[in-house]
Amino acid sequence: MTFSSHGHRIRELFSAAKESVAIIAPFIKIGALCSLTEAVEPYIHLRCVTRWLPEEVAEGVTDPAIIYELQKRGNYRLTIVDNLHAKIYIADNRCLAGSVNTTNKGFDDNIEVLLESSINEPDIRNALSKIDETEKIATIEMAEKIMMLATSLPQQYLFDVTKVWFPLSNKPDGAFKFYSNIPEGYLSEPERLLIADLERANIPPGLSESEFRFEICSLLSEIPLVDALLDVTKDITITQSDAHAQLDLLSNEAFSVNDLWRSLVNWVVCFFPDQVMRQEISEVALRRARLIR
Repeated sequence: MTFSSHGHRIRELFSAAKESVAIIAPFIKIGALCSLTEAVEPYIHLRCVTRWLPEEVAEGVTDPAIIYELQKRGNYRLTIVDNLHAKIYIADNRCLAGSVNTTNKGFDDNIEVLLESSINEPDIRNALSKIDETEKIATIEMAEKIMMLATSLPQQYLFDVTKVWFPLSNKPDGAFKFYSNIPEGYLSEPERLLIADLERANIPPGLSESEFRFEICSLLSEIPLVDALLDVTKDITITQSDAHAQLDLLSNEAFSVNDLWRSLVNWVVCFFPDQVMRQEISEVALRRARLIR
């Protein structure tokens, strides 16, 4: 008995398509994608559904740069589903479903399952319906933001209050005043946190306000997420969801990911007003932009 590789089976399925094909997989690498698109005539519409999580992009298991290849081909639709786990390859009404991601390892090396089915099979139909309800259109801006975040993730081991200074207070506006003269008497919880942040910052005494701001900016820039954001020259927006993987390394019972995110937003906006702004639509976000004064 002769066994064909999973990649070969998918290419055979796609080559018989008359109207459309679909690649649905959380991990899609450029080489494996191209091996499939080569089997598809240009007039056949190509649908891709995948997920882009910064930590997975950093690990190299998936690649947002597929959007450039799809743009070259044209006649496509690329969407993102953050909780996607299904792997389905569709040609018109026929499909192959199982455990195979669109990667060379998935096609040829790994022990995988890929079963013939139909889009009318109840489980397949249910999965496609949920994808339709939750997918969002992928853009080049989205791909570049994810790739930018992924480049900062290898530095995660530095993202620790014992190694890199991270502000925990959410009221940075009075930082220089408290640095210059710590008041006596009763202090509120935000004020105590601010003083603790300044003590951990270990800034030399007697600096002018501009010198103090320079020191704080330098400390903030050592945080991988902030460094990656400031390194971008385009107008992008980063949300708490984008930063979750890094903030989760610092979170504990006292400070949740949400607490840390709001503190970071306030400090970055306060100390980089010409580069970053606070944006609030459905959630608080950091927007990298050159402000017009």
